[in-house]
Amino acid sequence: MIRSTITACLLIGLLSLVGFIESSNNSHKENAQEFEQVFDAWDNHSYQFWNVAPMSVGNSSTLNTSASDLVTITLELSAYFHEPIFWEQGYLNCTLKQNNETLFTTVLNRSQVTHSFDIFDVTDNITITIQSTGSDDDATPEPGDFFIVRVNYQVFTTIN
Repeated sequence: MIRSTITACLLIGLLSLVGFIESSNNSHKENAQEFEQVFDAWDNHSYQFWNVAPMSVGNSSTLNTSASDLVTITLELSAYFHEPIFWEQGYLNCTLKQNNETLFTTVLNRSQVTHSFDIFDVTDNITITIQSTGSDDDATPEPGDFFIVRVNYQVFTTIN
């Protein structure tokens, strides 16, 4: 008898707790913002070095956001730079900035990586800068150094 009373009390307590958790989840859902996509674009930058001596290339792309509530940026980076005998190995440097503040930077020699960023309450332009140095070595069977940078910009606004 005592055991069934304790079990019933625990069951009632758990059920009331579940109701409390459910009601607090509902209030959280009501406060969550909903976004509508207003812009989606891809930007591609790639280069293969065919020169025997080191050479550099660069590019800078700016996204004019016009006071967006959310900007999602996905960077797909591929890089291959061989190790030459007479000078330093080449590289790809990719930097993401907002209002001259560096949000992300990476340097790659031989890899493929993807990075994604959600930036909220964007009021300033977002700039992606690419700098690379590389070469080609005729004495090796490897291809010339190369990089590929694919950037996806998605801009969202809050649904009222």
